Amino acid sequence: MQRSASFVLLAALLFSLSLGAAAQEPLELTVQGAAELALQYNLGYRVATLDWESAQADLERAQIVGDADMLREAEKKWAQAEKAYAERTQELKDLVRTSYQELLESEATVENALLAKERAEKQLALDENKHKAGLLSSLDIERSRNSLLDAERRYQRALVDLETRRMKFNELLGLPLDTELVLTERLLLAFVPFDYDLQTCFELALPLDGAVADAREALAKAQEAVAAARSPFTPRVELEQALINEEKAQIQLQQAEQALYFRIRGDYHALQDQVHALQMAERNIELERKALQAEQSKYEAGVISNAEIVAKQENLAKLEQEYSANLLQYSLARVKLLQAMGKHEESDQHE
Repeated sequence: MQRSASFVLLAALLFSLSLGAAAQEPLELTVQGAAELALQYNLGYRVATLDWESAQADLERAQIVGDADMLREAEKKWAQAEKAYAERTQELKDLVRTSYQELLESEATVENALLAKERAEKQLALDENKHKAGLLSSLDIERSRNSLLDAERRYQRALVDLETRRMKFNELLGLPLDTELVLTERLLLAFVPFDYDLQTCFELALPLDGAVADAREALAKAQEAVAAARSPFTPRVELEQALINEEKAQIQLQQAEQALYFRIRGDYHALQDQVHALQMAERNIELERKALQAEQSKYEAGVISNAEIVAKQENLAKLEQEYSANLLQYSLARVKLLQAMGKHEESDQHE
C-alpha cells in the first residue's frame, strides 16, 4: 500500500509538470482520451480504487493467514468490491461521454448565439442607413437596437454557461479548472439514428437489469431451500413454507421483468417521439431560413417594415437554439437506452 501511495504521488507530480510544460497548448481530446484521463485522475474514482485495493489486500492477508472463516469473509468482500469497482468504472466512462457531449452542445449554443447576434448587428446597420435616408422612423431603429441587445445578452450568457461547463468537465477529468481543451469528435453534434426494435431492446436489457438479477438470485435461493426441505428428515411445515417462498420469488421475478419491459418500452417510444420532433424541427428551420431570405428581399425593396425582419430573425435564432438542445437530449436518451442494453461500445460510435 505504501508503494501504491508513492506511485500515486509520483504520477500526480509528473502529470502536473507535464501540464505546466504544455500550458500554452490546448489539450486535444477524443471521448476515449477523456475517459482515460478520468480513470487516472478523477478524485471520486480514486477513492473507489483505494477501496478496491483495500479489499484486495484483505484477501491476500487472509490467504496468508489461512483461517477458513477469515478467508471466506475476505473472498465475499472482495467479490463485492470487484463488482462495485467494475460498475463505478463503467459509470465514470458513461458520465465522461455524457459530459463530453453536453460540452459540445454548449459550444454549439455559443455558435448559434453568435450567428444570431451578427444577424441583429447587420440588421441594425442596415436600418440606421435607411433611417439616415429618411426611410425609417426612430421607432424602427429602437426595435432593431432592442433586438441586438437581447441577442448580445443571449450570447454573453451562452459564453458564461460554456465556461462553467468546461470547468466542470475539467473537474470530472481531474484536470486544473482552467485547462484549455479542444474536443475533436465533432460528429457527436450530428444526428445518429437508433436502429433497434423494441423487442430487441428488452431482450438485451433483461439479463443486465439489477432488479431482475436480484429477483433471479432470490428465486434460485428459494428453489435451493425447497430442494433441501424435500428431505425425509425435514418437517412438512418447512417444505410448505419453502414452496410458498418459491412461489413468491417467482411472482417477484415476473414483476421485475414486467417493470423493466414497461421502462424500456417507455424509453423506446420516447426516443421515437424525439426523432420525429427533430425531423420536424429541421424542416421548420429550413422553412424559416427561406422565409427570412424572402422577407429580406421585400424589406430591401421597401415593401415591409423592419418589424417583420426582426421577428423572423429572432424566431430563427429561437428555432436553432431549440434544435441544438433537443438534439442533445435525443443523443443522451439514445446513449442511455444503448447502455441499458449493454451496448456501451455503440454509444461511442458516431457514424
